[in-house]
Amino acid sequence: MEKITDWATLWRELAGARCWHQQDSGEKAHDRWQKRARAFDANVKTKRSRPDAIRDFLASQVDPSMTVLDIGAGTGQWTLFLARRVRRVTALDPSPSMLEVLRENVATEGVDNVDIVEGEWPEANVAQHDVAICAHAMYSCTDLPLFVRRMLQVTRKACYLLIRVPAFDGVMSEVAQYLWGQPYDSVNFVIAYNVLLQMGIYANVLVDTNFRPWISADIGEALIDLKRRFRLGESTEHDEYLTEVLRRKLVLRDGQYVWPDGMRSALVYWRVG
Repeated sequence: MEKITDWATLWRELAGARCWHQQDSGEKAHDRWQKRARAFDANVKTKRSRPDAIRDFLASQVDPSMTVLDIGAGTGQWTLFLARRVRRVTALDPSPSMLEVLRENVATEGVDNVDIVEGEWPEANVAQHDVAICAHAMYSCTDLPLFVRRMLQVTRKACYLLIRVPAFDGVMSEVAQYLWGQPYDSVNFVIAYNVLLQMGIYANVLVDTNFRPWISADIGEALIDLKRRFRLGESTEHDEYLTEVLRRKLVLRDGQYVWPDGMRSALVYWRVG
């Protein structure tokens, strides 16, 4: 009989590897966005003009009577969107750099129903809200069951997780299988959804199929990027294999190499109580 995967442990191992990578690069958990917060914000604002099925769906799920907790609010992508549709939003984030930009965005957009709190989830102490949402901010938490249980404790109506969906047969899955014996290079929707199932949570899913593939100027640049993503450093041990995968998987289009992998997102949500 095939062994049942302990999904929470797999999440812990992959999230832990991510955290060690940040520490090795000299990044501290609470200020790793210090040099990147404004670039991140500019990218978010560029995406606002694109169609977004998940954004449209969330707008249909809230009303002006509700309060929302935005966990890992960043520079305010979801905080500002929801603040115009609900009674009040609490924006929680551990990064002072992100929150500095968020405060500027709140002031610029003239929003007066946002409470900004510096803190790390799941340790942060916040009041109960009708809705809790976390968009791509759970990846550095090694204990996903605890993360979710804390959401449940402070939520009256519904919880929403926005999380990346891995490509089933892309470069990253093939290389992860080769290096680590399982097809996941990082924490993702597949692992999270199975964690929820093992917690007895039968969540709904909405997948946004719009995505922008990664682009590399040449195979050499792609190899450097791939090694960085797998935290291989300067080692050349696997270069021959990695280069072969890239040559087989990437497609030359308009003078650039296009990866088959893409950043799709899934909205995972469930009612509380």
